[in-house]
Amino acid sequence: MADLLWWIVALGAAALPRRVWPRLPPRLPIHSAAGASGLLQAAGGFALGVRGFFAFAERTADLNNAWMLQRLAAPAVRGDEAVAFVPYGVSVLTLFLFLFLTPAGLFSLYLMAVGSVRAIGAWFDDPLGDAILSGVHWAATTALAGKRRKRQERSREEREGAAAPDVLRTGAWAGLDVDYVVLASRRKPEWDAGAVILAGDESYRLGVPFDKDTPAGLRTVYPLKREETLEALRRAIRYELPPLPGSKA
Repeated sequence: MADLLWWIVALGAAALPRRVWPRLPPRLPIHSAAGASGLLQAAGGFALGVRGFFAFAERTADLNNAWMLQRLAAPAVRGDEAVAFVPYGVSVLTLFLFLFLTPAGLFSLYLMAVGSVRAIGAWFDDPLGDAILSGVHWAATTALAGKRRKRQERSREEREGAAAPDVLRTGAWAGLDVDYVVLASRRKPEWDAGAVILAGDESYRLGVPFDKDTPAGLRTVYPLKREETLEALRRAIRYELPPLPGSKA
């Protein structure tokens, strides 16, 4: 009985975005219930569509009959011979008018289409959640991630303080087995570990950057180790090393 209840719950939970499935209780058989969930969604859309279509068709027929009787009771005008074809033409298009021009039709069409896609995806071992729920979840999480990233950037800029020129120190000053380290008040684009820094006639291999709190504020430290041979010059980052403190440069 408990397994049946978990299965019923899984039918609804399988419509949730696939990204949230790992956070659901492990006892929910989401993957095995995804196909049945899709079929249930499609069947629900079909049932709603049939009911809504007959109601729409009845209202449309009543309007067509009232319009036709009004035209027949009115004085004869040119084109009355075509009046009898109007209800016939509308009746042919009734299904399409309902599906594409009414909220109930669009909703039922959506349920049938997305439910069918979900059922087929589950059959091929690629289960999916509901498209609208997945889209809303993606938009919400993307917006929240963007706000969180901006808060982190503002917090980091506050710790870094005002932008300042780069500072050069020796590797021994930083306690590293490198030739130099560059202390930057802002992160440098493309300065990733392994990049080649070309400074004049010398080339340096960039180590793993890290953050360091200094009296001047938070700084990004870029370790530089001299390369014995020049390589990958087309992909090298050209950079002029700042003078070492106390040097004559």
